[in-house]
Amino acid sequence: MTSGIHHVAFACLDPEATHRFYSEVLGFPLVHTELSQFGKGWFRHFFYDVGNDSSIAFFELHDVGEPTPQKTAISTDLGYPIWVNHVAFRVDRETQQRLAAKARDAQLKVVLEHDHGWCHSVYLRDPNGILVELCADHEGGMPVDLAEAERLRTVIPAWLASSP
Repeated sequence: MTSGIHHVAFACLDPEATHRFYSEVLGFPLVHTELSQFGKGWFRHFFYDVGNDSSIAFFELHDVGEPTPQKTAISTDLGYPIWVNHVAFRVDRETQQRLAAKARDAQLKVVLEHDHGWCHSVYLRDPNGILVELCADHEGGMPVDLAEAERLRTVIPAWLASSP
């Protein structure tokens, strides 16, 4: 086992908008920035502390092999619904509501709000088109049943099994 996620990293379109979203709206402190040459280009790699010794990081790319135009929306740029590829942050319900209100105050819209039964989620889109989930567990959190999880991993749903 690992001791958790160290960081996840994504490309960004607009480093200033990305900084405002993660630092000012979500309140994640910028804790580290690197500048590196790469071939004839360069990149900036910047990290935000998301708690528990984990970070979310972004690359600002300049002539290092990035496509033109750059595509950073990890779901929609690949043709998937926005909710498929996303990053989820664990928050309590009070923090979730406060951050959703802060996002609205910053003229950002809540993309989706959903109760999964074991948690309540509020979804925001960051400036790069990445879906960010603020996930507040209900009491007891995610139900853990190893045998059922393994069974459902390969089962064909009944509604599909009866389809022509």
